[in-house]
Amino acid sequence: MPIQLRPEKSHIKLLYLRLTDSAPLIIAQEMGFFDRYGLKVQLQRETSWATLRDKLIGGAADAAAMLAPMPLTLAQALPQCGEQLLSGLILSCNGNAITLSASLYRKLILPAADCDGAGVGRALATYIQNRPGGEALLRFATVYPFSSHTLQLRHWLRAAGIDPNRDLQLVVLPPEQMVDSLQRDDIDGYCVGEPWNTLAAHRGIGTIATPCNSLLPAMPEKVLAVTESWHRAHPAAHLALRAALLQACDWLSERDRRRDATALLARGQYLDLPEEILAPSLGEQPFRHGNTETAANPGWHLFAQLENDSGRPTKKKATQLLELCRDFSPVTDGEENAFRPELYQQTVDFLHKKK
Repeated sequence: MPIQLRPEKSHIKLLYLRLTDSAPLIIAQEMGFFDRYGLKVQLQRETSWATLRDKLIGGAADAAAMLAPMPLTLAQALPQCGEQLLSGLILSCNGNAITLSASLYRKLILPAADCDGAGVGRALATYIQNRPGGEALLRFATVYPFSSHTLQLRHWLRAAGIDPNRDLQLVVLPPEQMVDSLQRDDIDGYCVGEPWNTLAAHRGIGTIATPCNSLLPAMPEKVLAVTESWHRAHPAAHLALRAALLQACDWLSERDRRRDATALLARGQYLDLPEEILAPSLGEQPFRHGNTETAANPGWHLFAQLENDSGRPTKKKATQLLELCRDFSPVTDGEENAFRPELYQQTVDFLHKKK
């Protein structure tokens, strides 16, 4: 039965990308959580983060599942933009990995056949140091200039003694283009969200060097983002949207339900990918290359939970993300205010009241 929230707008267009951690949006749709709060939601799949961002700030959509650093760095990405983004809900943490092309991985001198991410990083540093003079720099891709992927890749490279500004070339590609670009040898590696690491490994064209939750654990990954002006005009609709998605996240936090979620995500209108490609990361059992055995990786996808603070977008979390961004780009002061913990608390209080 719908809960009478009286949203100012009931028909909502919600943007997402073709990624495994879009699961809360799909679960909220399929399990009726949106309907429960009086919303009719159209999920619209986009292909790139820049396109999704531009549609949201241009008013072509009401809300979006967005990279956590994006609302914090809008002024850096679009200096002339007069709009502001905000988030009252962190949907998920983690979910990314760093993948090397199979051909590059075979060239590395590794201390063990299946060494960890730090060992792969050190072997990559040795390879870069010893490459012949005049050889083109390796090209690594991330999905957006200010993204957790960029932060995680830079962190991994620096930890291995590789200068990402000097020793290789960083480029930006949409997530869906990563695997094909790797197969064409346009790039030598990437940091991307699932399932695009698993797909490369499954095809035998890439090897997962490290899942990123082993580098910077519990880094906020996706947030529910709206514009400041939309929030002011639709506070009840925004609350309904946050409530439905937080309940979907909470549903996903129970691991036994993720097999059912995998089947839903695989459908053509959502991710349109085989279940066997989606299951490893959602089930937190990744395989690094080919058809090798899986290895447990608890926490690869951490979705928000009603009973803890993982979904709360705090000033501290925003500041930590901004400090990592400042390592390679100037960031405007005060942007941490795009994370709105009071909106999250309003959502929690509302849901507890409805129990």
